[in-house]
Amino acid sequence: MTTLNLHRVLPLKRSLADVFRYLRDFDNIEQWDPGVFTAERDDSAASSFALELNVLGRAVPMRYTLDVCEPPSAQGQARLVLTGVGDGFTAVDTLTLSATGEATCTLVYRADISTADVPGLLKPVLNCWGERLSNAAMNGLKAALENDGPASPGMAERMAERLVLPGMINYTRRGYRQMPSRGLSRYVDGANPQRIGISGVTSGLGLACAQQLARLGADLVLVGRGTDRLAQAAAAIRPWASHAIRIDCVEAELSSIAATRDLAEQLIGLELDVWINNAGALFDEQALTADGLERTMAINFVSPALLTQALAPSFARRGGRIIQVVSGGLYTQGITLNDMAFTNELFNGPKAYARAKRALLDVSQHWAEQYSNLGLHIMHPGWAATPGVASALPDFNRRLGKRLRTPRQGSDTTVWLASHPIFANGHLSGRFWFDRAPRPTALVPGTATSATDRQVLLSWYEQQISS
Repeated sequence: MTTLNLHRVLPLKRSLADVFRYLRDFDNIEQWDPGVFTAERDDSAASSFALELNVLGRAVPMRYTLDVCEPPSAQGQARLVLTGVGDGFTAVDTLTLSATGEATCTLVYRADISTADVPGLLKPVLNCWGERLSNAAMNGLKAALENDGPASPGMAERMAERLVLPGMINYTRRGYRQMPSRGLSRYVDGANPQRIGISGVTSGLGLACAQQLARLGADLVLVGRGTDRLAQAAAAIRPWASHAIRIDCVEAELSSIAATRDLAEQLIGLELDVWINNAGALFDEQALTADGLERTMAINFVSPALLTQALAPSFARRGGRIIQVVSGGLYTQGITLNDMAFTNELFNGPKAYARAKRALLDVSQHWAEQYSNLGLHIMHPGWAATPGVASALPDFNRRLGKRLRTPRQGSDTTVWLASHPIFANGHLSGRFWFDRAPRPTALVPGTATSATDRQVLLSWYEQQISS
């Protein structure tokens, strides 16, 4: 048996309470430890965790249990002890926290790793590998907790993005893992608890987003179809909250203009702090809604645009935020103003979806310019493995497989935009975000929307909602 003992002391510019709360949710480790590909809770009590370790680029399973959980004491001390078991190795991680000020603390980290006997000549290599991993983990934790503001892509990333196809490699898990900070630790249940609404919440990105917002302490308003499905979503979200949160469910049919108007009135009355237009749908066949709209355009553009337009005045008065979840596919399409309903060309589901999302981006940036105190943000999640993708794009889903982001990874930027205090009172409104960095809105020639075309688009939209 060979034992490797690692020890680190890390000063942090965050309160003891926040750091303890963040580390207590040990599945957050995928946000800060480069040695972990993924981490998921195994139980509703958040005391057992299934990890995929990154061992020389290969995924190695490991299971952790939380054995000791001592919350912050009156003396400003806290402690966590976790035991991990893998194939042929074990680890005991001890994390001891001490308050050093009102908004600062120190983490003492110790890891005792046991594995099969290693030849003496290889022990220095093992020690060097362990030291390197622990340094990277501590640097990642510090970045996750302290340096979690907007990112600035490097020159190589910007060049790849401009070439489109090379940049799309970063739509996979690779891009998520390359972000300089992936921490989600800005809790929203302080003196003024946040109330956040989100549509399309019964599965995929929406459900993962709501779970992370619950972990951050938000009260939630869940919007979707089907009373039973909404109740199931609420039941799947509650265990993620560290304390009792309020969850309200609102059933709505977002393909209907009238139903969308009714929803907007309800949401205005609820005085939300953040609204997330997450609902979306990609179809392989053309169909019209009861209002006579092509359904892809109705669900992915007209409905979220109508909600945004209705909510914007009251949100601006309170310094609220509206977040539009669009798609990286919009880079491939421009607005086709003379054929918004695909009547003059053969219907193509991904094209229709991309055009609808581009239309939502365009009108959102227009409205962001009209309200100085409104935070209106647009983001795309990259390529994530969701039930919607598996159903609408089965070949794509099968080919990319494990390279697709998890729903939690895909929802990262949405949760960050909804929770980070840097976006208060309309700061940085109107940007188009991917992986926490502002991005160009058009890359392919001929896909950018001119100011004139934007006005035509707005006129078309107004005609649809008034007819």
